[in-house]
Amino acid sequence: MFIDLFDDNKEDPNDFVSFIVFEPASLRIPDNDLLLIGDQVNDLFSQVMDSTNFSKGIQDQILINRLKRIEMMIELLKSNDGLILTKFLSNIWRRYSFFSNLGELFLTQKDLKRLVPSFEFKNEIILDRFIESDEPETESSNEDEEENKNDNEDDKKNDNKDDEKEKT
Repeated sequence: MFIDLFDDNKEDPNDFVSFIVFEPASLRIPDNDLLLIGDQVNDLFSQVMDSTNFSKGIQDQILINRLKRIEMMIELLKSNDGLILTKFLSNIWRRYSFFSNLGELFLTQKDLKRLVPSFEFKNEIILDRFIESDEPETESSNEDEEENKNDNEDDKKNDNKDDEKEKT
């Protein structure tokens, strides 16, 4: 039997997870990582909790317990303004640890499709794996960097002259 060690293992999008993040930690999540905000999160959460697609198995009982804990946190909120749901991401991605420290694990994409199959999202639900720069590198930005560098050197020269005057 030959084992191909270099076989490309594709990531299964159904295993991707999402987090619910509460204020003030939600302020640290970049806008391009947000899936739902405020009342939209509450609406989706209510639909998940009211779903009739939960099974009697131990996995769903664990999921229900986790969701009940999140439900208690949501009930304590005075306002839903700082409540966000992140886009789905894989747990091997670097940003997973960032989100897991800020928020509560919500659902896998597979569970979301199973529990609320009719829920439609307006945006892409999977997080971009790589963050691209919004602003391409241009000659003018290089010139600005050169000017700033020259200004900093001039400031250092002036500071040195001032120090010498103070000594005399």
